[in-house]
Amino acid sequence: MPLADIAHTVNHHRSRQAKFGTVVARDRAQAVAGLRALAAGQHAIGVVGPQEGSPGPGIVFVYSGRGWQWPGMGRQLLADEPAFAEAIADLEPVFVEQAGFSLHDVLANGEELVGIEQIQLGLIGTQLALTALWRSYGVQPDAVIGHSMGEVAAAVVAGALTPAEGLRVTATRSRLMAPLSGQGGMALLELDATETKALITDYPQVTLGIYNSPRQTVIAGPTGQIDDLITRVRARDRFASRVNIEVAPHNPAMDALQPRMRSELADLSPRTPTIPVISTTYEDVDTCPVFDAEHWATNMRNPVHFQQAIARAGGNHHAFIEISAHPLLTQAVMDTLRSAQHGTRYTSIGTLQRDSDDTITFRTNLNTVHTDHPPHTPHPPEPHPPIPTTPWQHHRHWITTKRSGHVAAAAPAAGTLLGQHTSVLSSPPSHLWQARLAPDAMPYRGRYRFHGVELVPASVVLHTMVSAATELGYGALTDIRFEQPVFADQPRLIQVVADNLSISLASVPAAEASSNRWTRHATARLSSSPAGSALPDNGYHRQSVHGDEIPDVAALFAVHGVDGLPFTWSVDSWAPRDTGLVVGVELPEALPEGSIAPLLDAAVHVGALADDTDPRLYVPAGIEQMWFGDAVAAPRASLILDRTARDSDGITVDVAIAARGGAAAVSMRALRYRALDFGDGQPVAESSDARSFVHTIDWQPRVDVVDAQAHPAPGRLTGPQPVAVIGDDGAPLRAHLENAGYPPAAVSDAGYLLYVADSQPATAEETDVDFCVRVTAEIGSLVRTLAAEGAERSAALWIVTRGVHESVTPSALRQSFLWGLAGVIAAEHPELWGGLVDLPAGADLAESAPILAELLVAPSKSILVARDGVVLTPALAPVRGTPVRQPLQCRPDAAYLITGGMGALGLLMADWLADRGARRLVLTGRTPLPPRRDWELDTLDGELRKKIGAIRALEMRGVTVEAVAVDVGCREDVQALLTKRDRDGAAPIRGIIHAAGVTNDQLVTQLTEDAVRQVVWPKVAGSQVLNEAFPAGSVDFFFLTASAAGIFGIPGQGSYAAANAYLDALARARRQQGCHTMSLDWVAWRGLGFAADAQIVSEELKRMGSRDITAPEAFTAWEYADGYDVAQAVVVPVPSTAAVPGAVGAAAHLKPAQDWSQMPATAVRTELEKGLRRIIAAELRLPETDLDTDRPFAELGLNSLMAMAIRREAEQFVGIELSATMLFNHPTVATLARYLTNRVAPQQDSSADEMAALSASAGSVLDSLFDRIESTSAEGER
Repeated sequence: MPLADIAHTVNHHRSRQAKFGTVVARDRAQAVAGLRALAAGQHAIGVVGPQEGSPGPGIVFVYSGRGWQWPGMGRQLLADEPAFAEAIADLEPVFVEQAGFSLHDVLANGEELVGIEQIQLGLIGTQLALTALWRSYGVQPDAVIGHSMGEVAAAVVAGALTPAEGLRVTATRSRLMAPLSGQGGMALLELDATETKALITDYPQVTLGIYNSPRQTVIAGPTGQIDDLITRVRARDRFASRVNIEVAPHNPAMDALQPRMRSELADLSPRTPTIPVISTTYEDVDTCPVFDAEHWATNMRNPVHFQQAIARAGGNHHAFIEISAHPLLTQAVMDTLRSAQHGTRYTSIGTLQRDSDDTITFRTNLNTVHTDHPPHTPHPPEPHPPIPTTPWQHHRHWITTKRSGHVAAAAPAAGTLLGQHTSVLSSPPSHLWQARLAPDAMPYRGRYRFHGVELVPASVVLHTMVSAATELGYGALTDIRFEQPVFADQPRLIQVVADNLSISLASVPAAEASSNRWTRHATARLSSSPAGSALPDNGYHRQSVHGDEIPDVAALFAVHGVDGLPFTWSVDSWAPRDTGLVVGVELPEALPEGSIAPLLDAAVHVGALADDTDPRLYVPAGIEQMWFGDAVAAPRASLILDRTARDSDGITVDVAIAARGGAAAVSMRALRYRALDFGDGQPVAESSDARSFVHTIDWQPRVDVVDAQAHPAPGRLTGPQPVAVIGDDGAPLRAHLENAGYPPAAVSDAGYLLYVADSQPATAEETDVDFCVRVTAEIGSLVRTLAAEGAERSAALWIVTRGVHESVTPSALRQSFLWGLAGVIAAEHPELWGGLVDLPAGADLAESAPILAELLVAPSKSILVARDGVVLTPALAPVRGTPVRQPLQCRPDAAYLITGGMGALGLLMADWLADRGARRLVLTGRTPLPPRRDWELDTLDGELRKKIGAIRALEMRGVTVEAVAVDVGCREDVQALLTKRDRDGAAPIRGIIHAAGVTNDQLVTQLTEDAVRQVVWPKVAGSQVLNEAFPAGSVDFFFLTASAAGIFGIPGQGSYAAANAYLDALARARRQQGCHTMSLDWVAWRGLGFAADAQIVSEELKRMGSRDITAPEAFTAWEYADGYDVAQAVVVPVPSTAAVPGAVGAAAHLKPAQDWSQMPATAVRTELEKGLRRIIAAELRLPETDLDTDRPFAELGLNSLMAMAIRREAEQFVGIELSATMLFNHPTVATLARYLTNRVAPQQDSSADEMAALSASAGSVLDSLFDRIESTSAEGER
């Protein structure tokens, strides 16, 4: 049976599933092998497994420079891909004219490109053909970026140059540079731009030539000086390597060539690009260049701003495709995007792979791009041979419910959740409907379960809102939001509350009615329905709607675990219309009094099927506007659906419901569906009781000290060793530790490094922010030193603080940031981390020497608190018991301040306060809003419009909003704001939510003082200013929005964790003064705030067995935590006993696959190589046999997320905690196995020197741009 027939049947004649995989194969044997690997969850060539969702919109084609060529590239594509062959043929005449040789012959014969002109011209020609190949499969660039010489190809693809002009520019440049061969060179350095500029200060002829990524730079200059600088960098134990080029582009050496470049290209006539080009030639990447002679002369001289261009593109684009025959830039792209903090998901892939089957590689990469649906396959002629269908997998679930005591409330009306109606005397007048919902007496005949859990369908919630609005005389609703599902697995009290502006639906379990802690499920705004406000009449409902085969709607939802329908209705016709559907619905059993509930149910279900290209389950998230007027049910009706928007998160649909042959009676504009990503966990689990996420930190006596001393982790020091005490306050310790057997030593010779934090500022002017920046720099330097020595030296870093546990003194508060920084060091470098010990405030360090001496040989990832001879460790404890506070209620005559209030989270918090009665809000942010007179301008960007829309929505609710641009860390700015409010007679501020913050993720070894200051300023300085302006007793509440990064130690978030640990300490300090203060240590909020680019955070949460939380879960947890007298609430969905790293000792949860200590080193290394090969091959989706142990990971496409996943698996295999930077420092299976062998079974031999030599020869992941440069005569550059 032909493979093409099978592929077509599977792809086009089978139902779309929530997950799909693809297999590229040439023959039956490859197809069978690939399908078996896919079914087994294994990795093989040509196999792309189920994806975790789309990275988002926007595709960028990235054109790399020289270095990716190899003999035989493209030869298979000429035979297999007509679009590629046609592009080469179309280019051939002009190519031969410009280059003097046939590109077709070079590719078809597998010849090697030789010489600078042949290489450069051959590469641009190949890139243009590869571009045509991608486009032939419907993959079109939304922007293009060229790396150095690659900008010529980018300009041609964008339409600025013709292919002939592009080839001419390339030929001219190569010819002019050839005579300079041998006079210069370039080197790739594992240094950021700041470090590189400092390095070359004394080398005026050397320049920073390429900004490649946040941790990669390339220098250019005279050969001897380049070699000298390489030696200097390697002496720091940092990677440095020559680039295979004997000229120095992007350097003053090019100045002499620029006049000839200008004159020879003077008649060039570039056009305006039809595709945006993000140029790497200029420092300002927003520059729109004219691609004339002046530009190309500048291009060969200016530094390449590739990192900046990628960061700029990452704001609006999420898929980056490198157009070359071998990927050189994919890792640099991912490193830059992660550092730039743009969005949640990115994809960076290549096109072909060196020494691989071109067609298989390209098709595999093509399938990788298609995350929402498989790419279309050719349509062979009928008939198609039958193949086996998908087997039905049926599981039965039996739910047993319990009866609870009777709660006085009426049963809900049929088809709704409305109970007894009560008018409330208030201003404005309010209305309350209260009902008791019982699992055995639902207000509809059917059942509706999701993965076995009974839910109230969204259609019933919507009909409830419509019925309440109709009862009050309204004919329309706007801004409908579905926040939380209504679980029906136990009796619940339902309340629907409305005034003349809005309506909301909330519930509480009947057994907990007295707790007064309600969950809000849906909200909407009431609106009168003006004439003609419904959707335009497109006439579809009056046409015959008989069309395609009618699908089984219930079966389509059953695939996703949705069981049953609440009402009886059926589809009697199904007709696709462009971007929508016209569906005929029949109602055999209409509800009494013409209820439209069944029609709404049909509309909500069918609307989720409006996009048949996405196999994920869509659930309603909100509706922009809905009109219903005097709508009544009819036995037969038409649903007219038009899909108006689609993105990676879901779809938006306009819906009209009309009696068959009549005018539209119900219209919904912008019904938004959210796609559920089952890779992130089941929606039921996500919507479970968020109160269980709330924990406090319980300090318990440490019980593992003796065990840690008796059974140290592999590679750890044992017994007393020389100790270096660092810090002016640590002087009294030295002599007493020496008496305990720990002789003093310099940092370079010590086994233990004991950093004692200063109790006083260095100068009278040093602020807490200054202190944080200075001490972080000092500790970062120590970590860098120890990390650079690697396996050559076993040493442990310890930090000592005083009084932070209680935080009652300014000195203790000043030191508190170290608690957060310590957790991140432990996560990034567990191999060198000892621990942090907090001694009592004012403790005599000399008297503390014995307990410190005891702890030095018992490392702990968690914080240790030493009090009265007892060492305490943290554990998470659930918040339980009787609440001591009533639910938060705001005063109508007071104002409330939210810093960071104009960000995504701040605006949600503003809405939350408004729900609790706040009528005056002061929102501060770093960027001012435009004057109100400009709020209607079309030139405002989308984010600004969202802010303005949110503020207007608050004002529609009767809330006065004061939006002010203020630097909350500046005491003068805040005081000026408060003085102005007092002068204007404004209401006093009675509550604070401090939500201001920024992130700038860097590893501890790469932290810069500027980056640390940027991150800690809004939180540390801001909280200081607010603490002074609003002392204890002056406000009703003082909330500090912190982060669990300060608790769990998220790699890359050292400064952010430090800032949040400071907030925790401030909350403890204010609470002891009697102030209602709470620091909320959140995990990431899904899709909001800094979590919008939280891939690494997500990986670490998975590593802990946790996940991010939704906004409704966050507010439910917040309300619950606020009922208790706690200063620090940790909000994280994990079991309490497993939440704090190191709570029961460092790496206690890890058990090695084997007892390494009982094996000789050679056997350990062999077993480690086997295990690591299996783990890394699985993550890289390669057969183990194809993973060469000496092949750099960068060449295989390793990115940061893969590295985190590999680290997680490797820890379980090896049995010790591993550094977050492990794979980047040991970049092959062989070097990694040698490193880990030395960790688990240290040997007194020359392995360290061997490892260093191998590392220098194999390079690291940082050389992904220039790795395996062809050894041609060095007459070119990229």
